[in-house]
Amino acid sequence: MNNEELVGPDGERARLRAAVDAVNRELLRLPRRTTSAEGTNELFDRWGELVNLLALGPEPQWRRCPVCHNVGRRDATLCAYCWTRLASLPPVPVAEEGAERFPTSS
Repeated sequence: MNNEELVGPDGERARLRAAVDAVNRELLRLPRRTTSAEGTNELFDRWGELVNLLALGPEPQWRRCPVCHNVGRRDATLCAYCWTRLASLPPVPVAEEGAERFPTSS
């Protein structure tokens, strides 16, 4: 599968996820402070609240229909455009659970 096939029709949400990840990487580079009165901890808390409100969730997986070549969800069993029955694909490995994604002050 090439990169084009991994990009789904939801470009706006994909760009928003990329922006959130970029800000998150920069926040993770900031030094942590030990008291909650410090501005950095408040920034971490507010950022976590914003990310939760956005509720972006993980990036969906996409694939192309082998018949009509439209893009659809990877886990779809029927193409939403031409109704072709799609073969099941093996599950994609999930990122490690212990990895910190968004900073928190706690």
